[in-house]
Amino acid sequence: MWSLEDSAVFRRAVGLAAAMLIAGLAGGCFQPLYGERSLGGGPGLGAALAGIEVAQIEAPPGTPLARIAVEVRNELTQGLTGGGAARPPTHRLTINLRTGGSSLIVDPTTARPEFEIVSLDADYRLVEIASSKPVLDGSATARVSYDIPGQQQRLGALRGQRDAQSRAAVLIAEQIRARLASYFAAGG
Repeated sequence: MWSLEDSAVFRRAVGLAAAMLIAGLAGGCFQPLYGERSLGGGPGLGAALAGIEVAQIEAPPGTPLARIAVEVRNELTQGLTGGGAARPPTHRLTINLRTGGSSLIVDPTTARPEFEIVSLDADYRLVEIASSKPVLDGSATARVSYDIPGQQQRLGALRGQRDAQSRAAVLIAEQIRARLASYFAAGG
């Protein structure tokens, strides 16, 4: 005779078996994002990303934006090729950067900022080289805070700002790379 405890155990076992069955059936529908080959047998995502040429990012020479532009481009190139050799370009990526900053916390007695935020915004466009047709437009944003160690430590404040700008550049590059990966994974 079935007791209440036996039926609860039975329901759990049936539920677990059903979940395992659904997971097993759906498992054949997924493809690793960075696999060597696609489900159709064509080249994988890594090959598609390695075929993206990252154009020079326009910025006034000798400015902090020029340094940030170089960092974003280097991060993207490294992330798209995986550190290997670039493939013949199939797409060209152009990026426009804007940077800014604001004081987050100001000391009420000295009116000097204690924490600041660096903002970095990027608009990007992916163009297919063969047809010169834009295939993807997007934007990415990064906001990174840093603290200013004191009134007498100007170098520490400048170093904190520069580190925050570098972190923002990495975040922008990661966002763009992830968006490009999802575009190519979707069959773009």
